[in-house]
Amino acid sequence: MESPNKKKEEEFSEILENYAEFLSSHIKKYDLHKYGLDPEDIMQDVRIKIWKLVHDERIIFSHASYMKKIISSSVIDHLRKFRREDGLFRHEKRKHIAELRQSYSQDAASARIFENTLGKAVERLIDSRRQVIKLYLLSFNIQEISSYLNWSLDKTRNLLYRGLADLRKILKDMDFQHEIRK
Repeated sequence: MESPNKKKEEEFSEILENYAEFLSSHIKKYDLHKYGLDPEDIMQDVRIKIWKLVHDERIIFSHASYMKKIISSSVIDHLRKFRREDGLFRHEKRKHIAELRQSYSQDAASARIFENTLGKAVERLIDSRRQVIKLYLLSFNIQEISSYLNWSLDKTRNLLYRGLADLRKILKDMDFQHEIRK
């Protein structure tokens, strides 16, 4: 005598075998790739529903129409899940962009304040040091500043270091806290 589980497994295998092409063709007609869905996921969902059907010992009079119904409901479920996840993804993306905008605007405002304060402090330097510091802030190195101003390397270095020291003092007097690169 065969066990009930063995009998159910055989019935399940028989249904899948007899309706394999039918299931495959009906799943393919939905062109799931354009929605970003994998037809194999739908097929797996259909197999699970068929297994539950066999396990619950339901009697189906028209397997083909019931299979179509199972496929349609599986496709609809997956599309709903995709849309829900896509909506969640879009929401999170918009939220992240908004946070970046806010962060960017705060950073930009902070940078503008820093630039304005630094500009005012540089203008308070004596002329020779101001020229060297402005070029240094434009990312010129000592050799480039020296050749641009036609000064000796020693004079340029001396003016740069004294200018940076004066600039730190001026910024400190202005009660501005920001690290200046050395």
